[in-house]
Amino acid sequence: MNIQNISALAEQLKTIGFDNMGYPLLKRICLVPEDFVITEKQLKDDGQIVFNFHFERNIKLKGYFLVYYDAILQKEMPLTPQVINGVALGELEEGMKAVDWKTAFDFNTKKPFNPDDKLFYEKEQNIEQLIKSLSELELTEEGKQIAILLKQKYWSEIPYNELMGNISSLKSKVELSQRFYYADGQSCISADEAYRFLQNKWLEKQM
Repeated sequence: MNIQNISALAEQLKTIGFDNMGYPLLKRICLVPEDFVITEKQLKDDGQIVFNFHFERNIKLKGYFLVYYDAILQKEMPLTPQVINGVALGELEEGMKAVDWKTAFDFNTKKPFNPDDKLFYEKEQNIEQLIKSLSELELTEEGKQIAILLKQKYWSEIPYNELMGNISSLKSKVELSQRFYYADGQSCISADEAYRFLQNKWLEKQM
């Protein structure tokens, strides 16, 4: 394992704006992939910016290299309190916010099931009601867009995406992305600079 290579990559990420990346790099490189991606996020006042760093292996040079990173600005779209097809949007979002969705979509955990203990499956009953409310929303065109927005907001990091549906139409309204390449010997665009660039593009888009 080329420890000097890992240290150099960690230093590159530090200059972009991300500290303590040596261990995440080590964990990936020890698997000897041809390429890999590391994702980091920064929360902003009205959303977040996601950074996907793409690394590739160079066999001749016996190391990995940062080729480019994608910066994705994701704006949060506030929901207007209203009722659509019998579904109160404020209550629905509060309900979705209260659920630990990573646990909800974890189908591998096993524990004894007691059908007589209602507290045992109270969380699942609440989730069932939330899913039904999302389905009711999707029966109208306006509600369908809001349902997609809520799924994207709360389920986007969940591996199980069968219930996500097609969110590409909405993503174009709430996301902007830009790819920044890393040239050897040249400084790379920092995270702050990437955010300012995308923020300016977002403001231009709104005009």
